[in-house]
Amino acid sequence: MCSLLALTYKLFSYSLFLWIILSWVQVPQEHPIGQIKNILDQFYSRILSPIRSAIPTVRIGMAGLDLSPIVLILGVNFIYPRVMNLIC
Repeated sequence: MCSLLALTYKLFSYSLFLWIILSWVQVPQEHPIGQIKNILDQFYSRILSPIRSAIPTVRIGMAGLDLSPIVLILGVNFIYPRVMNLIC
């Protein structure tokens, strides 16, 4: 059970970082990387929408900085060790 939880945490963390990096790159939707980006967009938009509604986008000139992935990373990294202590 502990190894499955650790594997899920690693998969979630790595895919989140991949999604963040892919959000900076313009890739056609027909490209295989574009298809991966679309799948990750659908998955993480559901998770990040409550965080985005609570934390507004920070405006820096004409650009906007979305802080919701940072909040998600901090939240998961805060909760994960506590869950591991309870289960394992």
